[in-house]
Amino acid sequence: MGYERERCRNRQLLVRLVVLVVVFLLVVAPAAHAQEAPLVKDAFEDATEVSLDDGTYQVDVSMEGGSGRASITTPTQLVVEDGRAVATIEWSSPNYDYMLVADKRYLPINKEGNSTFEIPVLALDEPFDVIGDTTAMSVPHEVDYQLTFDSTTIVRETDGEAGLLSKVLPVLVVICAAGAIVAVVLGRRQA
Repeated sequence: MGYERERCRNRQLLVRLVVLVVVFLLVVAPAAHAQEAPLVKDAFEDATEVSLDDGTYQVDVSMEGGSGRASITTPTQLVVEDGRAVATIEWSSPNYDYMLVADKRYLPINKEGNSTFEIPVLALDEPFDVIGDTTAMSVPHEVDYQLTFDSTTIVRETDGEAGLLSKVLPVLVVICAAGAIVAVVLGRRQA
């Protein structure tokens, strides 16, 4: 009789674990994915047309200008929508409060960490002018830069669900391993 009750509890525990995994997959994972900052639609309007399919890519970007103390992360993300490209530019500093590209102001897409912007790509393989406003000095100061996106380095990223799966899969493995450990421990108690 005690053995049956213990088996019943193990089944209930396993069912709860499965329900937890399903809830995670259906609610938590998509919500975390949806919280990513949306692209600024104006950035696409100002972007030059590129001969790439819609999607997300990585591309090397070089920067000239400024004092040489600031840098940007490369490679950087490039999103193509309707044949126009927008780049995610991450500075080596949290002190940039806006960027000017083609006389339009772009605000950071993040609140913490290094300043990150989504800006239109005005050209591939040719430098184009941007301005970064830094607050690192005693007064805010606009600094002139030139960005060059190297089209020979463009690589398409894994899209959508595959990218999300790569983030969720390790969590699922940990949950399943924990469930297996619990089942083994409970099984030993019965023996």
